[in-house]
Amino acid sequence: MVTLAIVALLTGGAIKGLRSLRRTDLREATTHMSGAVRYLFDRASTTGKVHRLVIDIETGKYWAEVSDDRFYVPHEAESEEGLRARENKEADEDEEARRRREERERSSGSGTPASSTFDLSKLEVADFRPKRARFAAFKETALKPVQLKKAKLRSVYTPRVVDALTSGRAYLYFFPLGQTEPAIITLSDVESEDTIYSLVVHPITGRIRIYNEEVRPPGARDRTDDEGRQVQQ
Repeated sequence: MVTLAIVALLTGGAIKGLRSLRRTDLREATTHMSGAVRYLFDRASTTGKVHRLVIDIETGKYWAEVSDDRFYVPHEAESEEGLRARENKEADEDEEARRRREERERSSGSGTPASSTFDLSKLEVADFRPKRARFAAFKETALKPVQLKKAKLRSVYTPRVVDALTSGRAYLYFFPLGQTEPAIITLSDVESEDTIYSLVVHPITGRIRIYNEEVRPPGARDRTDDEGRQVQQ
């Protein structure tokens, strides 16, 4: 009985130590992501360029991108299905525009004499659409792509979506005037979801508050305008 008691104490101590180690790893991953958010907030303000944090929920990876173009946040919140459909449509449009541009370049360089006037008939409908912001990889050693190994991304919420995203890619944008989107990023332990940390991003100050619990997005009944009236979805 004494031997069994000793074994039980040792086992309990080992389990407790392992849980403490996992909690430390999760806290470290949360702190690192918080630093990345704050860095991009400051970087967008100093460079005058739109930045974004790309969060791949399924692979547990996140990285930064930057754009020289203007970017406007949609006013209407989208469902996850609507968001993915729009992203796929934009990707198809970009591919089609690229194909047509290459065809025009090949035809213009096929040996035909160059014309002194601009031929409007060669323009496509897509050429008259508003230019969509193009983002490229962020070439900065201070913020390299991060692959989470001891933490798991549970969800990402911004007002652009109706419900928090739990799959695919999520984006958090940072603007040159010193603003970002209000966001809630939730992480948990890889093997157990008992330990959860939530990062709550303030849109004006860029300040991040970390909670040792799951912070849920505001429901429809909690969304009101400046006069306190409920906002209909």
